Amino acid sequence: MPILSEKDIKKEDYDKIALDVFLKALEIIGGPRKLIELRNLTWITSLMESAYAIVLHELANKTEDEIAEFLGITKQTVRNILRADTETVMKRLEGELREKTAKAHVAGGLAKLAFKEIKTSGA
Repeated sequence: MPILSEKDIKKEDYDKIALDVFLKALEIIGGPRKLIELRNLTWITSLMESAYAIVLHELANKTEDEIAEFLGITKQTVRNILRADTETVMKRLEGELREKTAKAHVAGGLAKLAFKEIKTSGA
């Protein structure tokens, strides 16, 4: 049985995949203009961190500690991203939830949705 060499093993470009997740998440909310309308431009950094966290967790099998160290954020933030409830996030974005409900990590939920769409579409 032949042994696979390093060049035969597909290397993942996590930077590109994280960027794809980020862009898909922007598309999900309605594009960059919608982000401006929502007045949540502070989400940009959080959304990029969330995209990386999801990609590193799902594709590189990195732990919460490893992701936190790589991104320079707390382990709790990583945990919040990875556990974000996508349904709650979408309802919140659609304005169906009141301000006083339990907060969901919106960027984390968006990144999870975007990753799932990319994975499903095979892109």
